[in-house]
Amino acid sequence: MRLPLRVKFLLLSAFVLALVVGVLIANSLRLMENAVSRNAERVAHEYAVTLNLTLSPYASTGRLNELSSYWNEMLAEPRDSLLRYIVVLDASGRSLAQAGEQPLQLPALLRRGKADEGGVRTLFEEHILHVRAPLLLNQNEIGSLNFGLSTAELGKARDEVMLQGSAIALTGFGVGLLLFVALTHGIGRRLQALTEQSQQLAQGQYGRQLPERGGDELQVFTHSLNTMSAALRDRILRLEESELRLSESEARFHTLFDMTPLPLSVSGQDGRVLTANRALLRTFHRELGDVVGKRSDELPFWASPVERNRIWQLHQRQGAVRGEVADVQLPDGSQGSVTIWSSSLLLDGQQAIIWALLDLTQERKAKDALQELNASLEHRVRERSAELEHANSELSHTLDTLKRTQHDLIAAEKMASLGSLVAGIAHELNTPIGNSLLASTALRDRVEEFDAVVAAGSLRRSALISHLEEVRMACGLISSSLQKAAELIASFKQIAVDQTNDQRRCFSLLTVVSDTTATFMPRLRRANCRVSLDVPSSLMLDSYPGSLYQIFTNLLNNALMHAFEGRSEGQIVIHAQAGESELAEISFSDDGVGMSEEVRRHVFDPFFTTKMGQGGTGLGMNIVYNIVSGVLGGRIAIDSAPGAGTVIRISLPLSSPLYEAAR
Repeated sequence: MRLPLRVKFLLLSAFVLALVVGVLIANSLRLMENAVSRNAERVAHEYAVTLNLTLSPYASTGRLNELSSYWNEMLAEPRDSLLRYIVVLDASGRSLAQAGEQPLQLPALLRRGKADEGGVRTLFEEHILHVRAPLLLNQNEIGSLNFGLSTAELGKARDEVMLQGSAIALTGFGVGLLLFVALTHGIGRRLQALTEQSQQLAQGQYGRQLPERGGDELQVFTHSLNTMSAALRDRILRLEESELRLSESEARFHTLFDMTPLPLSVSGQDGRVLTANRALLRTFHRELGDVVGKRSDELPFWASPVERNRIWQLHQRQGAVRGEVADVQLPDGSQGSVTIWSSSLLLDGQQAIIWALLDLTQERKAKDALQELNASLEHRVRERSAELEHANSELSHTLDTLKRTQHDLIAAEKMASLGSLVAGIAHELNTPIGNSLLASTALRDRVEEFDAVVAAGSLRRSALISHLEEVRMACGLISSSLQKAAELIASFKQIAVDQTNDQRRCFSLLTVVSDTTATFMPRLRRANCRVSLDVPSSLMLDSYPGSLYQIFTNLLNNALMHAFEGRSEGQIVIHAQAGESELAEISFSDDGVGMSEEVRRHVFDPFFTTKMGQGGTGLGMNIVYNIVSGVLGGRIAIDSAPGAGTVIRISLPLSSPLYEAAR
């Protein structure tokens, strides 16, 4: 007989509860017996001590008989005292005094009892606790005090306690059993719901979701079942979608197979055609019924049986054909070429082969024509190559001529700037040398006059003092003029040396700027142009001063030629400072007419000038760019706009890289 899980659980619960209740009752009975025994022994000991103290005066004097009437009266009413009998025995066991109903064979009975530290022996027998304690008699004889205590009240109390405990235990057993019944009923209902949902899942119904409650293992199982149901529902939906997509894919495949311009066919493992697309039928002028069920060697397709066997054996050996070229017979009876591919596939559960053909007939004809054309072109290419070699030789010669011309123009530009420098220095020297010549001529005349006065003997003191004053003034004028001329010559000399033989040395940037500006002072004054220098004297460079002279010379020439055209005055500002990363930041700015975007983009190009035929060579700014970026290892940039002047920014390293100048 197979019992339901609920009944098994109830039986097991009832057995466990009964076992627990039985153990509890047994343990309570044991504890009660121990408590009663300990309490009775304690009472017995107290009685023994009290009676011993009470009887000792009578026993030691032999007057125990005097107490008989008191004992009988005390023991006459059992409800007034727990004592049921009292017997005093001497050392030989003879009774000296007694009261109440003592048991037979009293000494032997008490000898079976247990004794405590005071020699008191106790023994339970039915509802009487027998007690024996030593007692001091007359003449120091040790007798014994024997008495019995009723334990009926303790037994009654024990029985009541046990009855109440049993009732409580049985009540708990019943309540627990009812709780187990209620619990198993709820579990049974939830298991029934889980069973019904499982059956619905087995029938393909996935929409129902069971409530998740209880916070126990059944809730976890319910959650898992709901999750599985949702997962199955999603999985089935995806499978249905996949089937739909698969059917759509198959339809698309059939459409693509039939509509593709590449000739395709499908055959079985025996080589018989199962289907073919429109491109193949159109290419070989066939109807579908003419090719289905036939092998390719049964159709006028191959140029020779050897080709068919070669392609078929290649497919069987390698499992596929990859771009193999074969000769075929075209519908017009001529021979053509096709490239063949093949691959295996499953078609309705059967192994099949798909064949793809690419007609190469027109391509081969074009290739043959191309080969003929190439043969004719080779001769033309050789002729053209000879012409190009001759042209390249002429271009190379022309390029060499241009390079030499550019070098000569650059040298001419440098010499022109040096000639301009010489002209400026000559103009500047004209004034101090003229002043010196005038002063020396006047001094000579005054000396001749003074010599005549001295020769006449009419020299006066005042004339001598006046003559000395004039000589002193003339000498001072000659000295200052010659000193200025010497400074100009030294400056020119340093510039000329640096520009003709650019040697690397340490120098002050302010010196280079001042010397270069000084050589342009006549032109600057004629152009009514002011020059402002903002260069710290402590800014030192380890570089090529001649290159810097060339830069500032070209910049000043360019500004005087282009910046102030159509203006009566102008201003040039040269500013320099030590920047970050060991760089000197230099700006050369003017408030001239500026330049357009087109001019600004080409300003550094060689031979670009807006003054062609008017003294401009187009190399000034190109030389500046090459010196800054090549010789000095710096950077140059220019900002300008029409009517807004021009700012040229130059960044130079304080220590220029080594450069072998080709002078």
